[in-house]
Amino acid sequence: MNEYLNHDIKLKIKGLAYYQIVGGIIGFGLTVMAFIQATATNGLLISLLAVFAGLFGFSILCGQQLLKSNLKRGLKLSTANQILQVFNFALLGYSYKYVAGLLLSLGVDLTSGFNLTFNFSIPAFQFDINQETETLNIGFNLIAVFLVYYIDKLQKDIELKKELFDASKNVTTEEHQHYTYQQAKQTT
Repeated sequence: MNEYLNHDIKLKIKGLAYYQIVGGIIGFGLTVMAFIQATATNGLLISLLAVFAGLFGFSILCGQQLLKSNLKRGLKLSTANQILQVFNFALLGYSYKYVAGLLLSLGVDLTSGFNLTFNFSIPAFQFDINQETETLNIGFNLIAVFLVYYIDKLQKDIELKKELFDASKNVTTEEHQHYTYQQAKQTT
């Protein structure tokens, strides 16, 4: 990893990387199992499974970029990956849920009144069209919301460490040049 990062930041980056890789692998495996267990396959089902396999592959890519120390790209992709997981909903026959990691969801179910919901899930996906038209709920993945914040804070910490490292190199170089100039001046 980059020489200006301390042990604590390196551990945070690795933890985030492995979280996304493991979540992506589990989700990809669940997608393959769903395809194998499908009783009837049609173009829409195959397309949806391909989209979710792609999303879980994207999660793996995010983690891989972080492990390869491609931090700027890896953190940007990781932010996008987590944003895709923040919202889950079912309304007017359409539903969406993508979880490549863990879901701790706080939501509202308006199907038969106003009910607060609290859900937990491992990697999962759901995308329905014209199903359960009476269902109306929306949820927010609190873990994904936290990770968006966490990644933003991590990016700022990394930028600060890099600035301090670069500044210390410049100061050291300037002090060395000044000291060398002073020595040369004394010998003449």
